[in-house]
This record gives sequence, structure tokens and C-alpha cells, in this order.
Amino acid sequence: MIFTIMPMFVCLFWSFMLAFELHRDGKNRTRLHLLAFMLTATVLYMGHCVFFNHKTSIIPLTNTLYCASNLAVYPLYYLYICSLTTRRNHHRFRYIMIIPAILAFFGVGLLYILMSPEETAQFIDIYLYQGMHEGLTGLAIQQGVLHDICKGMFGLLLIPVLLLGRNHLKQYEKQVAEAYADVEDKSLGIIHAMLIAFVVTSVFSFVFNIIGRHHFNESIWLLAIPSTLFSVLLFVIGYVGIHQNFSVEDIEKDEEEADETVSELPAIKELRGRIEQLMEQELLYRQPNLKIADVVSRLGTNRNYIYIAINREMGMSFNEYINRMRIDYATMLISQHPTKLLTEISEESGFTSTTSFYRNFKLYKGVGPREYQKMQNHQ
Repeated sequence: MIFTIMPMFVCLFWSFMLAFELHRDGKNRTRLHLLAFMLTATVLYMGHCVFFNHKTSIIPLTNTLYCASNLAVYPLYYLYICSLTTRRNHHRFRYIMIIPAILAFFGVGLLYILMSPEETAQFIDIYLYQGMHEGLTGLAIQQGVLHDICKGMFGLLLIPVLLLGRNHLKQYEKQVAEAYADVEDKSLGIIHAMLIAFVVTSVFSFVFNIIGRHHFNESIWLLAIPSTLFSVLLFVIGYVGIHQNFSVEDIEKDEEEADETVSELPAIKELRGRIEQLMEQELLYRQPNLKIADVVSRLGTNRNYIYIAINREMGMSFNEYINRMRIDYATMLISQHPTKLLTEISEESGFTSTTSFYRNFKLYKGVGPREYQKMQNHQ
């Protein structure tokens, strides 16, 4: 009972938590999508719970919902990723992956309605609990074929979820790098890792589907493996999702703020000179949490023009441009003050975290700041 109810309980817990957050804070597109995913996963594992506890009287209802939710859960996770990473005007055709789940719901449900009590009992006993087609008669044969199609479609849906999801996450990281100097609290790296973990785990789920649930019905220890695996993964997804406070919507808000100042297109080389002057004379790069909108505001120009001047003219993202200057400033401080604390150097250079400071120093200088400081002390 514990193993059959555990994944359902985890999904139900996060569903309540997300619903509470939405009620308290108001509508949030990403949390709405995550709530839809968690509710669907709750229905999915409710179907497992009913099956493994042999509540055969309600299996026609729960199995219909199970088949539909099984095909909807991955597309819904993909839609959750889209809500984090993709602009509103790019959401057309995203819901097309939900169509197989809708068709499965009506197809499986209609067959259960049309099947006689004898055919239903036959299908549950022979196909669901024994994993066989031999012995099925009438509409039970068609129900078995439809269930096989659903299993195959389940595996096919993994491919677009992984490929498209990874592509959206990469595009998002590129947008963040183009707009912000500090990206640590805006990165979706953990979501990316969870997507891969989710799909890898789901490959096992696909194998379990092909093998058949009836095999796990025979051994509590076999059932414990996927149950524990998915419970942990779903708990992490819910925990990370409810604490993820930055998304593409925040980028759009900052862009709207930056675009409030509109001017004629300046000479790009002249604009580049003004940007470099702003950085070198006023040391604007030392400002923590610097955004491209801040540069736009100081120069009284347009975000797109700043983008052209930095990304195209200088050949780097805004994030790289600012952090290169911060690291150059940090190396100057280390050279002038070899005994100065690295935490102080990090703060004075504009970094909001020592982790970001160490990572960028290693990236642009080839050695860590501590090693660089030791080198300066030995000179």
C-alpha cells in the first residue's frame, strides 16, 4: 500500500502547495502549468494505486484516466518548460502534443462504455493483470489494441519533449546572457538537469510499460523500484518548481522597461564608444545585478541598439562583456593589493556571489583567483 500510494501522495502534496501559492500570490503562468502537470501525475498514479490494490470495480474509470494522463504528463512537463523559457507570442501549436491524450481518453472510455460486463471483466483479468491478448473476445480485443497503441505513443512523446525542451532551455540561457550581467539566480540549469533525469527515468517507465504492470503486481520489491524512483524525482520537480521565481516573463518586463526610451538608430560604432566610455570612466560594470536596461537608461537609447553594439559589434553577450571587465578589475585589485581578501575583491568588482566570481575568473584567466593571488605574492 505504501509503495502504490507514495508517488500519488507526492504529486497531491505539491498540487495543494501550488494551488495555495496561486491563491495567495495571484495568477502565475509557470505555476499554473506545473500545477496542471502535478494534478495529471496525481491521476496517473491514482490509476496505479487502484490497479495494484485490485480495486477492479472502478478500474474502467481509473484506467481510462490513466491512459489519458499517461500520454499527457510529458507534454504538460514540456509546456511547463515553455512557460519558463518561451515568450507568449511563441506559444502557438504547443498544445498539439496533448491531442493523443484527449483521443485516448475518449477512445478508451467509449470502449469501456460499449463493452459488456463480461468483456470488461475479461479485459481486466486477461490483458491488464496477465498481459495477454489470447482469450479476449469482442470489444475487449479492440481495447487491447488501443492500449498497445497508447504504450507506443507514450514512448514516441519522449523524443519531442527532450529535444524541444532542451532547445528552449538553451535559447532561454542565451536570452539571459544577453540581458543580465549576473545570471546565477536566473539560470534554469537545474531545470535542464531535471529534464534529462525526467526523460531518463521515463525510459525506464517506458520499459515498465512494455513489460506490463502485471509483472510488478507479482512482486512488491519490483514495484518498489519505479515507485521510489518517481517519488523522489517528482518531489524534486515540485520543490524546485515552487521555488523558481524567475522566468522569461521577467525578461520581458525588463525589456519593456528598457524600450520605454526610444530614439533614432545611432551610429553603432559611436554607440559602442559611448558604452565603453560609460564602463571605463564611471565603472558601471561594478554595479551589482547590472542589467542591459540600466545601460539603456544611462545612454537614453534603445535596448536593441545596445544589443547590436555589444553582441554584433563587440562579438560577445552582455553577460560576457560585463564579467570580462569585472575580472580585469579584480586582477588589477589583486596585483595592487596581494593580501586583500578575495571576498572583498569579489564584491568590489561587482559580483553578487563568490561562486560567480570564482567561475568567471577561471573562465577568463585560466586559473582560479586564489592561484592567481599566490602567483602575485611570489613575484
